[in-house]
Amino acid sequence: MRFRPQAVLASVVLLGAACAAAGEPADPGAETRKQLLRGLLDSFHIGICAPVEWMNETRDQNGARWKFRQQYFSGGAAKEQTWDTVFLNPWNKWVNPDKRRGVWGENFIKGSIEAGYVPWITYYNLAQSNPHDYKPGPAQSCPANAKITETMRSYWDQVRVLMQSCDKYKPTPIVVQVEPDEWGHLLLSAGKGETLDPLGVDVKVGSTGHEELKGLPDNLAGYAQAWVRLRNQYAPHNVLLVANPSAWAWKGPMAGSKWVQYFKACGVDRWDGAVLEFGDRDLGCNQGKNPPYTEADFVTRFQSYDAMLKWIDELHKGTGLYVWMWQVAVGNTYFRTCNQTDGHYCDGIAQSILEGYPQNPTISRFAAAGCAGFIFNAGQGFQTHVHDDKKDGITNPPPIAGNLGHESKYADDDGGYMRLRVGEYYKQPFKMFGPAQAAGTNAKPAAESPAAVAARPAAQPAPVEAKPLIDAAALAAWDGKLQARAQQALKDGASVHTYLRLFGEKDTPKRYKLAAVSAAEVQVLVQGNKMPVAWKNLSVTERAQLARGVVEAVGDEPSALVLAGVYLAGDGKLDQAEECLAKAALKDAASVEAARVALGLTK
Repeated sequence: MRFRPQAVLASVVLLGAACAAAGEPADPGAETRKQLLRGLLDSFHIGICAPVEWMNETRDQNGARWKFRQQYFSGGAAKEQTWDTVFLNPWNKWVNPDKRRGVWGENFIKGSIEAGYVPWITYYNLAQSNPHDYKPGPAQSCPANAKITETMRSYWDQVRVLMQSCDKYKPTPIVVQVEPDEWGHLLLSAGKGETLDPLGVDVKVGSTGHEELKGLPDNLAGYAQAWVRLRNQYAPHNVLLVANPSAWAWKGPMAGSKWVQYFKACGVDRWDGAVLEFGDRDLGCNQGKNPPYTEADFVTRFQSYDAMLKWIDELHKGTGLYVWMWQVAVGNTYFRTCNQTDGHYCDGIAQSILEGYPQNPTISRFAAAGCAGFIFNAGQGFQTHVHDDKKDGITNPPPIAGNLGHESKYADDDGGYMRLRVGEYYKQPFKMFGPAQAAGTNAKPAAESPAAVAARPAAQPAPVEAKPLIDAAALAAWDGKLQARAQQALKDGASVHTYLRLFGEKDTPKRYKLAAVSAAEVQVLVQGNKMPVAWKNLSVTERAQLARGVVEAVGDEPSALVLAGVYLAGDGKLDQAEECLAKAALKDAASVEAARVALGLTK
């Protein structure tokens, strides 16, 4: 049958709407998971794949307060006859010799939680399942296995086991990252063109005979909904599902905007998050390229952070899902330990993100695009690891050309770069939405200073607004200045974002891009459309957020900082206001003093 993109898109939209209205089984954990997800978005967090003992050491000695502990759960389905073999393989060991399924996986979950880390499970089984078992490669074996009823029956059995194991540890959040690469491989199996066809993907779901999956279609929409059904039935209170769109053809059928269409058609926009991967190995071993590196080298197919962030921004705004970066390479060119030998390869990603933070704005750029954190992990065993995976102790060979040549004091295969830089990062982590209750983990909290908060103007306000500490009439006199400064920022081409309650007091504040502002109203973009909000209806908190959004867009420009300080003070956030005013005073002390006098903020 000839592929017709327009017809497919129309049917996809109809299918998505029909599935949403078809009366899915009850979801008893929706509110609990919402709170858990909110807890993971308090700050921009970093995760790692490493032994828990190493994570504890680096947390306690270096201040590296890792949020997530990542691990592959692999091995494949339809292999019940070889449980022992699967268990004994160190790469595929989430089953056990006595054939009681899930023991290894439960030990990983339990050990992570007891140490204070959120388990991040990368569930990667479809391509490794029988009968094709990764042959000739995942692009072929994944869609071939998906068509086989017996294989998928076993696959869904394993998903059930996974959910049952996770449920034992509620209400601690557990992130389940579903089948990296394979969403893309499955889509590509259904045809070619600028728009791919989720309905044309042959994945056995409802036809497998599982009572829980009865009535679901045998396509990618059914596959996505099957994960949700099994989660909602067996682990509704703590499993957060994140999907893994691929961006191989990021300018064409795998653009961020295209994935919005695919995910909405399959109901994935109602999942808990999404993941974008950097690659699966260090640059030094992937292409054999020696340093020095440019951004075009280590940002792989995107060639630049601008292009990557645009992709993330499109996906985030189109689906509402926050995105985590995963399989972020560990190698560096800082320590001479990384010399392009087995386990000690170079890369530039970690340095581009962490070196010089917080003056380095890379993390804030990712957060502004809708990214919520980085998961550093090696995609291949011979890559650079953060711990002493090679068991070769402290290594300080003569530095290769392009390496900065610093001497390491740690046995870590990256020379200790990650433990040191992440430790520095968590002295002042990038604030996103602020503290939340019931995050469900006993991880030690990261210290957070008022200065760190003030330096992050995009932070979301708390649901309960503080009572203004400045006379409302005095504060209103500044509205014209704020409107004019926001107008100028837009005129200068700045991208200004702010938090608003579009639908009144009962609505949750959400981050929107500012389209226009006047004395009468502000206009924000919602799915490409301009939505007006009367200026008189903006609370003090929302005006403070607008002022902070201008600072985020234009940088530490004195007039913008003064306005942020004024409205933050009006919102009762005096510590944050003082930080903004202090920064402004470095360049324009007279304006700051005038503002203090006008508002009664003189010290």
